[in-house]
Amino acid sequence: MLSQDVSELELINHLKSIVLIVRNLSFIRNNEHHLIKCFKLVDNLVSMFVDMADLEISLNCLDFITNLGKHIVLSNLAASNELVEAIFALID
Repeated sequence: MLSQDVSELELINHLKSIVLIVRNLSFIRNNEHHLIKCFKLVDNLVSMFVDMADLEISLNCLDFITNLGKHIVLSNLAASNELVEAIFALID
């Protein structure tokens, strides 16, 4: 159980660190196969990108999506429509 002493800011900073680590792992070709098999991880990162609540998290999620894009099947994602809309919104 999480301690009540942990602030929301600390949790966000931990989340930023985790997303950055996963992003960095996605740049290594040998990790692609293992990362794409983690369906929940991919779904969560796509959802965080679509939410765009934090710019740093969104950009790191975009790097992850870009690196693994050739393996991502949109029909397998919970937020597939939102992902496409968010990408088109970035292009505009």
